[in-house]
Amino acid sequence: MDEENKILVIYVGVGGIRSVDIEDFVGKISQRISPSTFKGEIIIIPTQSYDTRIECINPKYITDIELIKENTETIKKLQEELQNQLKQIKEKNNE
Repeated sequence: MDEENKILVIYVGVGGIRSVDIEDFVGKISQRISPSTFKGEIIIIPTQSYDTRIECINPKYITDIELIKENTETIKKLQEELQNQLKQIKEKNNE
């Protein structure tokens, strides 16, 4: 099975971590994910919750036009959320 097109989204719960430690914590998680364990795009999003969840999107199997549009919108929202979370972390680190 071709894994090149898969997108793995990891929502990392950082609710119990001091704001100054979040960047290091997320960095350690990023380092543990290597090309030998997953091939494709990996997006890590820190969230202000205590739960961590993983979603896998496989656009290869999406052929319906509406699903393609939905998938594209989901990816855009993920990127926006990532930028928002990173901004919040930076603001907290500057406090």
